Amino acid sequence: MRMFNPEKELNKIQKGNKNKVILGVGLLLLIVAIGSSYALYQIKYNKRIIYTTVEPFFSKDIILSVKLDDQEKSTNKFPTKEEGYVYSHIECENGNIINDRWDTDTWNLNASIKGPDKCTVFFVKSPFHMKSCEGKEMSECLLEEGEKFTNILAFDDPDQNGRYIGTNPTNYIWFNCDDYSKPTEETCERWRIIGSFKNIEKVVSVSEEGETTYEKQNLVKIIRENRVGILKWDINNISNWETASLQIYLNNNYLTEGDDGSWIDSYKDTNYKPLTKTTQQIIEKIKWNIGGWHTSDITAAEFYTHERGEVVLEGYKPTWNGFIGLMYPSDFGFNVGGGEQMRAQCLDLTLYRWADPTFNSVHCWEADWLPGYGLWFMMPNSKYPDAVLSIHSHYVGWASQGYSIKEWTAGAYPTLYLTHDTKITSGDGTYDNPYVINVN
Repeated sequence: MRMFNPEKELNKIQKGNKNKVILGVGLLLLIVAIGSSYALYQIKYNKRIIYTTVEPFFSKDIILSVKLDDQEKSTNKFPTKEEGYVYSHIECENGNIINDRWDTDTWNLNASIKGPDKCTVFFVKSPFHMKSCEGKEMSECLLEEGEKFTNILAFDDPDQNGRYIGTNPTNYIWFNCDDYSKPTEETCERWRIIGSFKNIEKVVSVSEEGETTYEKQNLVKIIRENRVGILKWDINNISNWETASLQIYLNNNYLTEGDDGSWIDSYKDTNYKPLTKTTQQIIEKIKWNIGGWHTSDITAAEFYTHERGEVVLEGYKPTWNGFIGLMYPSDFGFNVGGGEQMRAQCLDLTLYRWADPTFNSVHCWEADWLPGYGLWFMMPNSKYPDAVLSIHSHYVGWASQGYSIKEWTAGAYPTLYLTHDTKITSGDGTYDNPYVINVN
């Protein structure tokens, strides 16, 4: 059998293109992954260090190291699956990383780097793998332990809620299952955890006189990974969520056993099914904030404030009680990642400018895991009764006037809050191994 020689292979790449080195990092890191039983070598070249296994990996262009988020020093090998770590991202000092993809099956990173650079591969440990989170509610675990995981969680919105950030954080969860004890592709759907939110007012009871009693709790908000389909926000062209046709469909048809999704205008998810009766028992009816505003040229923090405000058209209410809603503009904004510097830049930029290279050369939407094209928000316009917010081509804008909401269609991504006692029982939050939750 021919032995693989990394130095020889790298030389081939360099000879083929002396000015632009594209290095398949997965090639090297696959060796690290499968070669843990071999001695590790440290090679110094012009004061730069390269780590490898099996055979020396000699490179004049790329330096690699591994950083585990709960350890101060870098290491020279990948953690194992059993250690509870998951891949976060790769950072290069000169910014030469083109793309990266982590394969959870082979435990292998495939990345392209376009020139000489010193790169660090980051791994994080999910809060739910920590002993301090064993048996603890999801919402409390994220809020109490999450600040140890700054690569995947942020706590910088006005209320310091804990949100998953970045291009692909480990926030997948099996949901809407036929059988929660044995979740599979065939019996469940993938949803994603937006984060843990403080002091959400859940509906406890409604009196005969119509008076609602609420209780504040910390709750986890999740969103369906795929849209249920393409729909109009309201067939009557009125931007009042309380009476909107989309709201009625989601909180009636979508909660009815046997519903066939015939209410969906187009592009219905081929795997569509309504929320199962078991699933309905683990979601909360809450008070949703539906405050409005008249412009989308504001920051995520400003959106957050207006969503919870009382600026609405006459006859509208600033809140609504229900089970299923949509995500907010602030969710889209505050879930951006890309590292501390890029995140700060994006949060200082208005969401309307996110895809405009004149204002933002880094394209903030590329560092956000939430869908960045063609979806509805809950927020209405406070001046025009036929305008609501949506995401167009990676920026937040209004669907109105020439494209009224009775004509404009966009993706509907159901969003909801889990009951406070929901806990993680297994899984690591990756696409291939979503979190499994307890259902009694």
